Amino acid sequence: MSKRFTYTFFTLATVFLDIGSAVFLAYKLNSDIALLLHINEDLSLIRVLAFVFIWLVAGGYFSIYVLKRADRFLRLALRLSSHLITFFIFTEVFSVAFFSRSPKIEDVHLLGLILITQLTYRFFFFSLIRALRAKNQFFKDRVVLLGDNTQGIASFIQNNPQIGYDILDVDLEEEINISNDFLKRQKLSAVFMHQKDTNMYKTILEKIALHQVQIRIFTSHDDVFKSNQVDYFGFIPIYKTQFFPLLKRANKYIKRVFDIAFSLFVILFILSWMFPLVGLLIKLESKGPVLFVQNRNGLGNELFRCFKFRSMTTNSNNEQATKDDMRITRIGKIIRKTSIDEFPQFFNVLKGDMSVVGPRPHMEIHNINHEKHVESFQLRHTVKPGITGMAQSTGFRGEIREDLDIINRIKYDIFYIRHWSFALDIKIIIRTALNIFRGEDKAY
Repeated sequence: MSKRFTYTFFTLATVFLDIGSAVFLAYKLNSDIALLLHINEDLSLIRVLAFVFIWLVAGGYFSIYVLKRADRFLRLALRLSSHLITFFIFTEVFSVAFFSRSPKIEDVHLLGLILITQLTYRFFFFSLIRALRAKNQFFKDRVVLLGDNTQGIASFIQNNPQIGYDILDVDLEEEINISNDFLKRQKLSAVFMHQKDTNMYKTILEKIALHQVQIRIFTSHDDVFKSNQVDYFGFIPIYKTQFFPLLKRANKYIKRVFDIAFSLFVILFILSWMFPLVGLLIKLESKGPVLFVQNRNGLGNELFRCFKFRSMTTNSNNEQATKDDMRITRIGKIIRKTSIDEFPQFFNVLKGDMSVVGPRPHMEIHNINHEKHVESFQLRHTVKPGITGMAQSTGFRGEIREDLDIINRIKYDIFYIRHWSFALDIKIIIRTALNIFRGEDKAY
């Protein structure tokens, strides 16, 4: 049994037990008849689902399903109490306003019973997780401390084994230690460093972020430093300043499920007839394969084979396409103008090499050139590349004529990585579709 499965099991068990509490509380506040004796017909399925929805939304707001590394049970109990009292007040008001039910002293007793019950099984799960992290090496995560100001955080980790961290004795200043092989072998979970050292180790941090290793910045207890991703190791504030949404496993699943569904739809209902039609036109005009296959840099800067409809003559060089490029065929001009040449990349999405939305992948030679001149260029490889992206949907696509073109593209890519949401993906897809119909100056 993996530690991820164990944590997920405990979380789901807590959620299901909470849902049971929500249904029971909703029923009792809308009925004077004992639950086990009679089913109140007025308590419809829609009403029960509404109460459960409100419970889960309030639970998310009060973070009752979040267990931070250094959380004490008192913190969890306070968050749970705040959530339960808020939900209780809402249900009381709802019952009085819509069902003319008068509040009763028994309702307070019921609240106390549910609170005690929830605190009991939460305390059991909380204690079990901390015991596993303290006693079982399998449940520990490996971390590295970077810089010369780590004595306080090192002492806290060593004196609190229940948070489940093992400190690795490695020197990240040696570039060889940040290779792919090193990270895979050591299974590094996070890097801790003091806020004052961030500029000194900026290059190292970018290499670490490239491999989706979390970076935790800590400060002194009296430093002024703001972040909405904060935890406390004793009195030491810990900030997830390098945090981005797609590090969360749930967000990865959401994005992957959407990618599979969307790419299957396009492949079955569009590419099924587009592929033979466009392929025939390509073959009639020029010799060579229908598809243009080229290595591109993807997640973690790993190479993958990217598919496109061939729009140029064969044996073309690796120079980027320019306006009125003589290498582009007549059918190539049409499919490039309408972005039809990108459609085979939905096979890349289905394979898992790409996403529907993400930073556009570049050729290897262009990657090498850009990373020499553009700061933080490699950060765009912390997520899967996309068929379309925020930069492309806002006009920064195609030929790179000057440094400002690639700098602006990287700014949009990093903004997307930092602020990803499912709604943002949908917005980019819609904007990309509209741009295809409106036409773009750099679509050549």
